[in-house]
Amino acid sequence: MDLKQLKYFTHVAELGSYTRAAEVSNVAQPVLSRQIRKLETELHQNLLIRHGRGVVLTDAGRTLLAHSRVILQQLEQAQEDLNLTEGKLTGHINLGLPPTVARTISLDLIRIFKRDFPDASLTLTEALTVNIEENLHLGRLNIGLLYNPTSTEHLETQLLAKEDLYLICDRNSPYIQGRDSITLAELARIPLIMPSDSNSFRSLLEQEMLKLDLKPKVEIEINSVGVITQLLDAGLGAAILSRFVLDFIPDRRQLVAIPIETPRLVNRLYLAYSSKRLQTKLQRKMVDILVELCQHHFSHPPATL
Repeated sequence: MDLKQLKYFTHVAELGSYTRAAEVSNVAQPVLSRQIRKLETELHQNLLIRHGRGVVLTDAGRTLLAHSRVILQQLEQAQEDLNLTEGKLTGHINLGLPPTVARTISLDLIRIFKRDFPDASLTLTEALTVNIEENLHLGRLNIGLLYNPTSTEHLETQLLAKEDLYLICDRNSPYIQGRDSITLAELARIPLIMPSDSNSFRSLLEQEMLKLDLKPKVEIEINSVGVITQLLDAGLGAAILSRFVLDFIPDRRQLVAIPIETPRLVNRLYLAYSSKRLQTKLQRKMVDILVELCQHHFSHPPATL
């Protein structure tokens, strides 16, 4: 039994699939299957049972998984502790951020990371919440920030901020003339530019409208906040977004953010990481930095129009 076999086995056991584990491990599936068969032969135990939807653990497999997690976590901790004896905090963090959050905090985040952890490395992935959630479960991300997460099973989460969503459109739009706010029922009549239904903002809007037996009038679907802001800047539509996106539009004088009422659309930002894995010291420090940055940026109102 060697560490490579334990890593492969742990990935398959946690993900419930040879295919997904091969992707995470960055090896061909036959190689991974061969290593696990070799491990079962050495231990004289069946560890996994294949079925149509993936694999399940045997009793022996569950026992080995518990030990394997401890062994791999202790190895990672040992490597970190050895580097700390030289005064260095090393390691690598894979961090996932939603587009609006990435554009708001990334510059400060990278400056702090480079200053405080010169011997560590960071991969920052900008993605929608649904993709960040999936990659946290797959082990591809160590930490993620999520808007209104749909599933927190096997995730440790912490609420970082709450904010209202707004209708953002050209100030000359006929739908908002004479208004300083808009109801959800009135919003149902306005053609919108929105991400696809996997987006957290879209899901929140649809859930609240469904309570009123309504649904949004989506004119164009675009899974890019950057492109949506370009269309807004060009006066080509309206969208439901955070007011913070206005800070990314160079000339926003022609745009207006209209509060949504009855009910308000309250967006919630969470920090999340896997509950299956112990955090390294570097990861714990990154969590502290993210909490501080989000409290700083999202507890204050964005630039006014």
